[in-house]
Amino acid sequence: MNTKSLTLKENELIPFIDKYFREEALLEISYNRVFIPGKILFITHEDNETIITIQLKGQLLNQTVDININNIIKEVVEIRHTYNDEELILTIVD
Repeated sequence: MNTKSLTLKENELIPFIDKYFREEALLEISYNRVFIPGKILFITHEDNETIITIQLKGQLLNQTVDININNIIKEVVEIRHTYNDEELILTIVD
């Protein structure tokens, strides 16, 4: 697997998601004290907000959740996006 690491500023994250994130990709978001692993089902834009719908992965959890990136952007520590044997690790700084 090919792995790349990038550091982005908070204001660069949403345009980056719009351009590079793909449906069906594996996504792991670490923010505050929360870790969310899953598969991207949809990326939508509503009222100037970016919402990623994720199918959670796990033995007991197999549900979907909507994550409003605008609401958590200040607390995001790291995002891992894996698609077609390419892993992208994003570190977010203010």
